[in-house]
Amino acid sequence: MKKVFRAIIVCLMSLAIGAITSLFVFDSITRSYEVPEAIELGSMDNVNPRLPISQKRALKKSRESAVRILSLDPTTSAFSSASGTYLTVFGRYFVLTVRHGITGPCVYTKIMMDDTLRNCKAFIELNATVDYALIEVDELPTKTPVKISTDVPHGRQWARQLAVLNKVFYTGFPNSIGPLTVDGTIMAYSTQDFIYLHSYAWAGSSGSGVFSTDGKLLGYVLALDVGQTEYGMNVLEDVVLVVPVFKVNWMSIKEQ
Repeated sequence: MKKVFRAIIVCLMSLAIGAITSLFVFDSITRSYEVPEAIELGSMDNVNPRLPISQKRALKKSRESAVRILSLDPTTSAFSSASGTYLTVFGRYFVLTVRHGITGPCVYTKIMMDDTLRNCKAFIELNATVDYALIEVDELPTKTPVKISTDVPHGRQWARQLAVLNKVFYTGFPNSIGPLTVDGTIMAYSTQDFIYLHSYAWAGSSGSGVFSTDGKLLGYVLALDVGQTEYGMNVLEDVVLVVPVFKVNWMSIKEQ
């Protein structure tokens, strides 16, 4: 009799445990559909919580200054999409991007941010040699500009900032998607004044501002490396060429 009673107790306990487990699983599945709004998930403040505060600030600076540049040549219908960095210097506002990302005149070149288009006021400089474009714009209300006077390394700071294996990151629009934030590591600095990164980029990344982990603007993404193989020319999409911003002639702004 005692054995039967024990068996009944065991069965009841098993059923109770099964019911509780089922309720827990059901509750867990139900709560898995309860997620924050997309605007919260994509917030500029939604970054890795384990990062140091200084690096979080640097990431925010990168993400809040990133814009997309759309340029059209109406005569040939050539169209380009590139990335750029919103910045301020001499009390005015500009976007720095790559020259090869500008296919049309200023009137057909737009700055895209938050799904809205802003006008190009003027091309300050289209430098084909160094491959950069400096575009003047009106103040962009939902963006935070990089301050060239304080957010760029000076003098001997460059040697420390460009040391091999330093961590860096950029925010841009590869393949017209984004803004995406990508990290990387400095591999080398060439005598041709290029920074080589072990990172990732693709068409549309060109013009993205590259930042150090302490928030200094170091340069802009120029291109991917290309290698010759037995099968022809191959793109090395994890070797990224960056132009240091000291190659930009900021004084051209004062000249206009």
